[in-house]
Amino acid sequence: MKFKVFNTTLAGLILSATCLVNIANADIIDLNTWSQQGAAGNGNWSVAVDGSSVLQTINGLPSFFVSNESFINKEFSGTFGVETASDDDFMGFVFGYNGLDDFYLFDWKQGAQGSPPQEGFTLSKISAGADVANFNPLWTHSGVGISVIDTDYGSGRGWVDNSTYDFTLGYTDTEINISINGGTFIDEQVFSINNLTNSAGSFGFYNLSQSLVRYSGFEEATCTVDCGKVDIPEPSTLAIFALGLIGLASRRMKK
Repeated sequence: MKFKVFNTTLAGLILSATCLVNIANADIIDLNTWSQQGAAGNGNWSVAVDGSSVLQTINGLPSFFVSNESFINKEFSGTFGVETASDDDFMGFVFGYNGLDDFYLFDWKQGAQGSPPQEGFTLSKISAGADVANFNPLWTHSGVGISVIDTDYGSGRGWVDNSTYDFTLGYTDTEINISINGGTFIDEQVFSINNLTNSAGSFGFYNLSQSLVRYSGFEEATCTVDCGKVDIPEPSTLAIFALGLIGLASRRMKK
């Protein structure tokens, strides 16, 4: 009976071990060291005393809250979500951020409001000439200096009120990998883009026309291979780990 119970939990133990490998050497991010970017009146970013979370409370124009450090070859992870049912607009992230005219933008809209904007995810590159201080350019993902890299739109692709989601970003010299976990999104790879030429930049949070968005528990870890990808462990790795666990269980049963 003990061996049967062991077998039924083996897969879960293997997956847990894989997750531990992926988050090894992660550093907790202190949001007290971050700062708001863009017009001051566009957002109100209230950081928890311990620096572990921030709540953006204004329904307004584009607002950014970014790190004071630059990053490349990193994996970022944490949770975010909207703590109200009063609106259905944009929350998201910026990375490779080197000022308001040089960054990547990942944003997520709850509900469609014509074309554009659509329900779901957009990944854009913001470059020189972009007007990110005003409403329309980022609302429509169009205009000078705004290039849409990829989209994932459709019914059921929006976020849900009063729900939290796990977010993972892998940002390297050549890749961007983004995954979401929570609700109907089960470790889903939203975007995976390669053959890029990326440079170091800050990582941060983004809101447009959406209040009461909380970002919490963010960590960053050095990563150069398959950063931010949703992967199944290689069979050889699983086999070695499984054999070790089975051997341990067998020794205990013989005692």
